[in-house]
Amino acid sequence: MENTSHLKVLVMTNEYQPKIIGGLGIVATQLARALSRIGVDVTVLCSGYSDRLTLSSPHENLRIFRFPKDARYFTHNKQAYKSDPVLQAAIRKGLTKPDLIHVHSAEFADTAKSAADRFHVPIVYSCHSMTALGISSPAGKNQTKLIRFANQIIVPSKWQIHATKRRYPKANLKKFTVIPNGVMQRSNQSIGAPNQLLYVGRLIPSKGIESLIRAIGLLSRNHKQVRLTVVGSGTTNYQRKLRALTKRVGVGKRIRWIKKAPYDAVQRMYASYGAVIVPSKNESFCLVALEAMANGVPLISTLSGGLKEFVNDKNAQIIPAVNSINIAQAIKAFWNNPSQSKNKLIHAHSTATRYSWPAIAHQYRSFFTNLVEVEQP
Repeated sequence: MENTSHLKVLVMTNEYQPKIIGGLGIVATQLARALSRIGVDVTVLCSGYSDRLTLSSPHENLRIFRFPKDARYFTHNKQAYKSDPVLQAAIRKGLTKPDLIHVHSAEFADTAKSAADRFHVPIVYSCHSMTALGISSPAGKNQTKLIRFANQIIVPSKWQIHATKRRYPKANLKKFTVIPNGVMQRSNQSIGAPNQLLYVGRLIPSKGIESLIRAIGLLSRNHKQVRLTVVGSGTTNYQRKLRALTKRVGVGKRIRWIKKAPYDAVQRMYASYGAVIVPSKNESFCLVALEAMANGVPLISTLSGGLKEFVNDKNAQIIPAVNSINIAQAIKAFWNNPSQSKNKLIHAHSTATRYSWPAIAHQYRSFFTNLVEVEQP
């Protein structure tokens, strides 16, 4: 294409602000905004809260179609949007031929394929992680379709390429490209007391939250002021299990639970804490770690999965293994070395700067433009 300012991208994502569950929704929202600001015409198809299809244009290069997640547009047993009703409704509202379709959510697999066939344009799938319920689940089946028919697949880390290949052995590795996630640059500096700790993320076993709770129990024996705020939710059964664990460990009064908080509210929370804890057993990338760096908050983290591609002992206090003893020792090392922690914050700020959303958006635009040029008849 001669002028990238005319690049038209049709984005499909189940999550989009204010409806954000995790990292996928943050990336889909921030990337769409960043691309629109550098001249890309972005149209977003996403779910909404209204009982009717709504259209908004918050920026001259950005349009957002929000669909009710009801029987008109969505099949719940297949966890999939209905391609014909979605596309026909969007076209009636003014959707025109894009140059490329960019899919974030597996729920849009069928719709993406139908749109690609209708408009004769390529599909790019941003694979943020493997579906948690497995390849045979509705979500897994939708993801399998995207892995198979997407022209190109973007992942946030090299680790995610290998994770995808393990799940889908027949996947064509030539289709994979790594473009990391971005982060909003902040001027914040942590003002929280070191004993005020923060965890942000889903409540699932792989996040290491059980070991973190036990670590708080170990620390509380000699550090009576230690407190942990947990921002996130999970299944009812797993949340009950975690609450029961806090009682057994004796830290029920030391842990504050916040099930849901808007994205902007979470960003404002960071600077009020002494450190952010990321005790994950595996991560495709981990935006929370990068957000801590961008917000000037000390990071105490594992190097699991994609984390090791931007987290290191120069910008974070490292948890060498996910168990209560190692987590507690890493937190104590942070407490005992304030000057070292200040140096890590300097390196963390430098790291976050390299992952600014404008820089990441330019990588995406170049990738999209090159793909469209190759795929043009």
